[in-house]
Amino acid sequence: MLKLLCMSKSIKQIYVAVELCENEIRILAAEYFNTRFNIIRSDRYETKAISDFRITDKNAMIQDLKRAFAQSSNKIGSDIEQAILVVPAYNFKRFPLKSKIVLDNKVLDKNDIARAVTNSLQATVDSDVIIVNANVTKYLINGITSRRMPENEVSDEAVIDVDLLCADRDMCYDYVSAVEECGVKVLDIVLNNYAIAKEASLFEESLSKNIIILDVHRTCTYLTLLAKGRLASTEVIFEGLNLMTDNLYRRYYMPYADILRLVKYVADFDTRYPEDVVYAWTDQNNTNVLTYRQLNEAIEAPLNSFCDKLAKMCEPIIEAGAKIILTGEGQQTKCLRERLQTMCNCEISEYFPDTIGIRDASMTALYGAFIVYREKAVMNDLSVSCIDLLKYDELINLKQLDSEGDTITTKIKNLFKHYIEKGGI
Repeated sequence: MLKLLCMSKSIKQIYVAVELCENEIRILAAEYFNTRFNIIRSDRYETKAISDFRITDKNAMIQDLKRAFAQSSNKIGSDIEQAILVVPAYNFKRFPLKSKIVLDNKVLDKNDIARAVTNSLQATVDSDVIIVNANVTKYLINGITSRRMPENEVSDEAVIDVDLLCADRDMCYDYVSAVEECGVKVLDIVLNNYAIAKEASLFEESLSKNIIILDVHRTCTYLTLLAKGRLASTEVIFEGLNLMTDNLYRRYYMPYADILRLVKYVADFDTRYPEDVVYAWTDQNNTNVLTYRQLNEAIEAPLNSFCDKLAKMCEPIIEAGAKIILTGEGQQTKCLRERLQTMCNCEISEYFPDTIGIRDASMTALYGAFIVYREKAVMNDLSVSCIDLLKYDELINLKQLDSEGDTITTKIKNLFKHYIEKGGI
């Protein structure tokens, strides 16, 4: 029994990912056990210290991060010691290269691939960016090319195609510095667009048709092109759901959190009852109401302008044959998908993780970061955990004991026992 217990401890790992967005800090914790991830915590914390991917107030950013890490650590039951940092694909650049390696064992294995990737990271890139991820795209061995690692192919050497995926240097340094000044070690950094493509298995799908990932957030939108199994490019526009929410706020001055929910979940241009009230609020002792018609009128013009801009940017790719994947917070907005479908005239699919605990498109990059790092860990034989496993397991054991004491069966037994002690029977 002891041997089995030790084996289970060795394969269980707790991963934590953190993403610094324009408006909030997102933290995701998951347990990797028996080849799958089980979500432990999914938390969001407001911050106003970031604007246009730059930390505008470092002290405020550090305080917000410390508060976020402290609260999530308390909910998890163990301090977050290190985390995978998800960074925006801002100033994204891709540098393809070929890495030629001599096979030590005459057969290509994961150690050879790890060596090829390590060699590729020594390449020189533009001074304004830094290498964040290295994506292996193709193998060439004995004159045969393959997207998957060839097995049992005997040879003296192999050539591996690697795409170096880069992002803005200053931004990455600032984000890493802010996290580590909170006492949390950055285990690895992952680009958000790369993580999304990995999590949604879009690289394989892009072999037959170009794929455009529209990752729509509140104040920015990422347009990422996947082509022939590669992450080809990413463009960022500083517009998002805020075009609609700001216009609604200027008209009615409602609480912003409620405005965001109305835009994402309520707005519906196909409603049969336009005069139905969808929201009521009090302002200076006056009760105000908002109808479907008023909501739709407030967001229709900015929605059409936003969708038209996206459609024009995607038009050349769509004409060559492409599919659009809508994700991010924009995926939750019904009217956005419908307008895009009309204007782009191509297949549009919505994506969000189907794992219990994070069925939310805005958490896709965080979950994808786990998958990216797990591949790296397997390749390099890494075994790490972002929290203290012993402390976490002790807490879980205590919770299990508590839950057993609260079952209906146990409560009934205790009632009978108490009744008997009182001389009832």
